[in-house]
Amino acid sequence: MKRLIPILFVFATAVFADAEEVTLKQSAVLKSDRSMVSLKAGTVVELVSKDADTATVKYGKVTGTIPASKLAEPKPAAAPKPAEDKANPPPANPPPANPPQSGYGKAVQKAKDNAAAHDKNVAKPADEILK
Repeated sequence: MKRLIPILFVFATAVFADAEEVTLKQSAVLKSDRSMVSLKAGTVVELVSKDADTATVKYGKVTGTIPASKLAEPKPAAAPKPAEDKANPPPANPPPANPPQSGYGKAVQKAKDNAAAHDKNVAKPADEILK
């Protein structure tokens, strides 16, 4: 029995020595049997195994799966836009910088938009015609 314990210890260290530490490039949800852990980008986890779609990782005492794409570099953003052309000017009335979030705020914004559209469509007589 005394000889069995060191053999088990050597075997256990050999199994867990394969785990490689990796850093998450994107936020991910670690799903295990009975729990879910939210991991932020930049978190260091131990990579146990990796398949085509999923990767098995260990974070603290929790071992579970995450999408393999979360370990890869995030895709670069689209190429920056060139300077705006004179042929395509920006819209005359851009939407408000801080759009309303509540139902009441949305109703007030809609009423303002409708009043502005009405004022724009109202016929304004010229002084020359009235005389």
